[in-house]
Parts: sequence; structure tokens; C-alpha cells
Amino acid sequence: MKKLIGAALLLGGILMTSPSVFAQNFKPDYLYFGFQNQAGSGTEDYIINLGAGSNIVGGTVVVDLSADFSRSSFNAVLGASSSMFGGVVGGLPNASGTADEYVTQFRSGGAGIPSVPGSTVTATASRAVINNAISTLNQLILPATTGQSILDTSKSWESFVEPANSASTFLGASGFNPDSPVGPSTILYEDLWYTSNNKISGANPYIYEGYFTLDLTGSNPKLTFTPKNAAAQLQPPVILSVSNIGGTATVVWSTLASYTYQLQYTTSLSPTNWINVGSALVAGGTTMTNTSAGTDPQRYYRVSAH
Repeated sequence: MKKLIGAALLLGGILMTSPSVFAQNFKPDYLYFGFQNQAGSGTEDYIINLGAGSNIVGGTVVVDLSADFSRSSFNAVLGASSSMFGGVVGGLPNASGTADEYVTQFRSGGAGIPSVPGSTVTATASRAVINNAISTLNQLILPATTGQSILDTSKSWESFVEPANSASTFLGASGFNPDSPVGPSTILYEDLWYTSNNKISGANPYIYEGYFTLDLTGSNPKLTFTPKNAAAQLQPPVILSVSNIGGTATVVWSTLASYTYQLQYTTSLSPTNWINVGSALVAGGTTMTNTSAGTDPQRYYRVSAH
């Protein structure tokens, strides 16, 4: 079984614009990922057709959408800015008479456990509210085919999604701002929320469906969707803090529930001799703490997980 290690030191593709490329309104239940740059240098938006939501949500495995993302298109919109904004929206057009809506919110805390959302919905919903919100999105210039992306010089995403908080924008009509800041070398996590006709009567009609991850840290960008029913993927543990009081070190690190973690130390990195601190522990939450007593002038700590 692969073992992941976290350590700490204690020392004391762009498409050309042609009429056939564009769909002039939302396709029912399709998801669209849009990027817009509010800086004065931004002259276009970048919009991706991710396809039908039913092909993305509801599964048990991570959906790889990396082939839909174009680094060159992203960079074209980013320009000289350090960051811009991006998010996902979708739903049914107003003409359908129904009230289905997809929207993302920034996910705090990183990847975490797929079944646990990293954001909280505070917006309310009604058929009128959602239909008005989706109606504003019918004004977007959109790629017609799943996997296609366009650079929209009319900047329709910026005009009708965000930032203007008015009734003529998605943000103003729905109370949701789907866009989160994203830079050229960051990892963006966004929760996907959904509501439908039979859910809008409750106080909180939105259902968490999973989260998108856009990883721009490497040479090959990765865009994925992790459904809420996917198995939690073990991440390298991160040591959050190390303190030393009276010769006893307290080490706190990040965890995923049900995985096993072992704290280790060494007094020298050359040569290195890692020594277990107590027994391996099974995590029951998102953090774990262990203590290590000793009289060594210095210790180096790490945590292994499996």
C-alpha cells in the first residue's frame, strides 16, 4: 500500500469564432465553466462547455475534464494580472417552466472528504428566483458542443454572471456568486450545489453534489470533478504546528477519517534514523495530535499515512 509522508522541522486549445460554434442559450442541465478578468486589461472571457450535469454528478469516481481546459485560453484572459475569477453555472432555461439550477461556491479547506461540503449555502430559492437567474444566463455567448471552449470578446460572462449585483445578472437574481479567484499557479476548489423543482419549498433547497478541482501548479493543468459519493483520496498529511513546552513536543497534523497515521522523529538528517512515537493511530476527524518527550537538543518530525 502506498505510503504518504508529511514532514516538519523543529529547531527549537482556443476555438475560432464562427456561428456554428455558439449556442445562443443554455442547454438544459448543461454545466459551463467561465473565467473573467475584471481588471482593465481584460478584453475577453473564457467559457468551457463541460457537458450534461448528469454525466458529471452522481457517480462514485473522479471525472477527469482536463482535456476541456486550455492553458493558452486561460492565459489570454489572465493577461498580466495576478489572478482573475472563475466558476460553474448551469440549469434549465426559463421557458421550461421548471426551477433547476447548478452553481459553484468556493470550497475552503482544500480537497478534504468528498461527502463533506467545504462551503455553506445561504441563498434562498423559488421558481421565480431561479428562472430569473437562468434567464440572465441565456444572454451568454456559449460553446455549443461538450468539451468545446471559446474566447468571448463580448465579455458576456462578466456582464451577466458577475460582478454586477443587479437583477439583470445571475448574482443579482439568485444571490449566488459562482466565481472564485484563481491565479496562474494555484489550486482552485469549488463546491457544486444543485436545486430542482421538488426541493425549493424547504429552508435550504440546495443539494451538495461534489467539488471541482482546477490544478494549475504543474505544466499540465488538471480539471476534475469529485462526486460526493467518491471514496476519500488520501492526501499527504500536513504538519500544522509543532510546539515544545518543558521538553515535550506537541505535533498537530491534517488527517482524513479512517486512515492510519504514524508520528516519527529523528535527531539528525545525516544520517537519518526515523523512530516511531508510540503506536500508529486511526484518524476520526480532520486533525490529529500527538506528543513526544525527550532531552535531545533538536528533533525533526514527520508523519506517515496509509
